[in-house]
Amino acid sequence: MLCLALFHSLTVRVTSNDISLEFGAGLIHKEFMVSDVERASIVRTRWYHGWGIKKIWGGWLYNVSGFDAVQLDMRNGKVCQIGTDQPAQLLAAITEAMQHAGRPG
Repeated sequence: MLCLALFHSLTVRVTSNDISLEFGAGLIHKEFMVSDVERASIVRTRWYHGWGIKKIWGGWLYNVSGFDAVQLDMRNGKVCQIGTDQPAQLLAAITEAMQHAGRPG
């Protein structure tokens, strides 16, 4: 029951400075600086990665349902995949934030 309460939703907010993730009521959260993102793209997650916060090859996956995600390739070589049911809209928001920060998408 606790897992359901903590991971029932994932809210992603994108500003010109950061990309923030909040699971459930916000007790579990993560933030990425837009300036640390080298590239963003739409990907499909693997069925065996499941849902929640998972260590994946080269980085981390944050997901609550489905297999669509936006992958952030970070300047430090790590990756982050953010699960979403609206990958095109999330990618557009991140790309716009990167452009405002003077970085290509």
